[in-house]
Amino acid sequence: MQSKKTIIMEYLGELVLSQFEKRTPAPIPEGISLEILEDIAKRGHMTYLLLGALLKLELPEETVIKYRSLVKQSMMQTLMQVCEAKHLQQKFEQAGIRNQVLKGTILKQLYPSPEMREMSDVDFMLYEDSFEKAEGILNGEGYTKIQEVKHHAVFSKKPYLILEAHWSLYDKNVDKGQYLYYKDNFRAVPVPGTQYTYDFSKEDFYVYMIAHMAKHFYENGCGIRNVADIYVYLKSQGSLLDRAYIEEELKKLGLTSFEAHMSKLAQIWLGNEESTEFYNQLFNYMVDCGIYGKGENGVWGQFVKDQAERGSTLKTWYYFPGIDYMKEHYPWLEKNSWLLPVAWVIRGVNGMFNKGKREKKRQVFSLEQEQAERMQNIYRSLQLNFRK
Repeated sequence: MQSKKTIIMEYLGELVLSQFEKRTPAPIPEGISLEILEDIAKRGHMTYLLLGALLKLELPEETVIKYRSLVKQSMMQTLMQVCEAKHLQQKFEQAGIRNQVLKGTILKQLYPSPEMREMSDVDFMLYEDSFEKAEGILNGEGYTKIQEVKHHAVFSKKPYLILEAHWSLYDKNVDKGQYLYYKDNFRAVPVPGTQYTYDFSKEDFYVYMIAHMAKHFYENGCGIRNVADIYVYLKSQGSLLDRAYIEEELKKLGLTSFEAHMSKLAQIWLGNEESTEFYNQLFNYMVDCGIYGKGENGVWGQFVKDQAERGSTLKTWYYFPGIDYMKEHYPWLEKNSWLLPVAWVIRGVNGMFNKGKREKKRQVFSLEQEQAERMQNIYRSLQLNFRK
């Protein structure tokens, strides 16, 4: 007998495929509520894909009104994002600013229709020392800078637009392996007909997509929209890809196992391949992550890595993390590693007075042993070794 979570996995796949194939989905299975499906759609940023599919079924009138409103808003946001990305590319090109749109803006073009792939923001990479000039253009276009976070700045423009302007693809203190990979090897090439507008090759885009997903998975977990991205990309571009090149680059990043498992999960979920208990657990974990994951999930990748290196128990690691993890949060340890005990004390004191950190600790240590072992098995199997 199938578990409820397995039924949800299969039905979510049915909803997505019904949108791809422009057909009415099968009826909602018994025991699966609209509330559950709506929650997954909202947290996973899959409103158009999931709720749009459900609108093809006979639903209560108040639900239809609600879902139509949500889907319409998603479509409006997509239209604005696509138009704005093209407009800003032209502005940057005219100003001689080397730029590149990232991730979702490219993937939208590969889905059966752009609105099927939602984005929370438009991501731009701005190369060289052109950030101040680019910021001036954004201000002139009605954007306001909200904040700077690690390796990018966040801008907003009413009513729907959020833009992330990156000066680096990865943070050198957090994602060092990936940071060096892209820093030491410039991989983007000019878009035909332009001088300052760049893009990845098909192979390098896939490698970047996997690397970006792995970064989020390692730090906090990530959602099933990423699995749909892999399925769509490989279905539309797979026969054109130089797989030997991709394998070599994934090996450099330490992501061979991660990509193999995620592409396998994509084929299981949307390609009708047979699943196993491991992939069921992996999918359910990703559904629970929403789109950006949860703070407490970040423990598992870091702990599994440290356990392999030092043989730590979970409690030992949690209270006394290894030097690599601590450098991410206390960069001054890079040149003063002998001060690691001082950093442990600072971390412990901060944890005592920070409500969010206390809750994170409670979530981690409240897991039953079986759940904790399941989480460790997922991260251990994916072998996220990209951090040097």
